[in-house]
Amino acid sequence: MKNLYLFIFAFSFTIVCFSQGYQFGIVHNSNYNFSIVAVPDFDATNTDISDIGFALMLPAGDADIINISQFNGRNWTLNQVTASQLTGVGLGDGTRDAFVMNMPPGQTILSHTQDTPFVLMNFDVTNMPSTGLIAFLTNTDPIAIGLGGAVDSFYNSNIDSTTTQNYFNGLVPGQEDFMFETLGLNDVELQNHTISVHPNPAIEILSVTSNLDVDEMKLYTILGKLVISAKDTKSITVDHLSAGNYILKIGTNKGYITKKVIIE
Repeated sequence: MKNLYLFIFAFSFTIVCFSQGYQFGIVHNSNYNFSIVAVPDFDATNTDISDIGFALMLPAGDADIINISQFNGRNWTLNQVTASQLTGVGLGDGTRDAFVMNMPPGQTILSHTQDTPFVLMNFDVTNMPSTGLIAFLTNTDPIAIGLGGAVDSFYNSNIDSTTTQNYFNGLVPGQEDFMFETLGLNDVELQNHTISVHPNPAIEILSVTSNLDVDEMKLYTILGKLVISAKDTKSITVDHLSAGNYILKIGTNKGYITKKVIIE
């Protein structure tokens, strides 16, 4: 019986240890400037970070990632794998380029607080894509699997003065990607026309009043994730959404207008 208790304790301790880790997220700062953050699920003092890696996917074409900041004085390396290179080895559908980010092995001593993000890097996206996503390549994506884990996300650190292990725990919900389409939206009034959104803040229903024909309404989170899409209507139900700030894109017969709205 004593051995059984020892086994249960050891098993439980292992689960607790491996439950600690970091999630990655994409944060839009302004225009085409972004940050990659790590969010720990535990408090820690003097963790020893060895190396970190992940891959970002952008629409295939001329877009590039530049002006990458350092992390605590350490440089990141970037390697691009184009859509054509991926399809050349039987991976991907030809629509996404991969940008593989790695911070080579070294030492960074870091303390952090549970659920408080810290920035791994800042960067700019060039040539201003107007459609598509910037998104993490997940470790379960066929491209990552096909490349044998060479582009997997990881966070190698010694968090308890024992051994260095991979403490990557997935992606922050809602921060897995960002839609470039929302960056091309100007919060303006079309000349000689008016449009209003009410109530704002909204609790149950969000409505539009305009002397224009409203063709569609699309509601995005501030991170660019589409949460509601409705056609031929001037109102949408929002009582199922989390409280916070959103971007409402309104399609009219004269073009698109965007409004910043609040859901309570």
